[in-house]
Amino acid sequence: MKQYFIASLCMVGILGGGIVADDEGLTYKTGKVTVSPKYRNLEMKYRDIRSFSEKLVFYFPVFSINMDDGETYKFIIFSPKRFLTLLNEKVHH
Repeated sequence: MKQYFIASLCMVGILGGGIVADDEGLTYKTGKVTVSPKYRNLEMKYRDIRSFSEKLVFYFPVFSINMDDGETYKFIIFSPKRFLTLLNEKVHH
């Protein structure tokens, strides 16, 4: 079952969009055409997520997702409790 989250990618500023979570992983999507295609449809499979963390930055819940390939993606998530529950269920760390 798919879940949807309003999210912003924190990378050289804040890039608005959303995350779709399914049984295999997370996909961040944005409609901004001025960014690299990699970030317009960023796929993160649960099996490739090494770790994740959450902290408050200026009262915004920011999640850092660390991938096995060394990449780290930071997102502001607007349903942080639900997102944290999902990550705790799906990511084996």
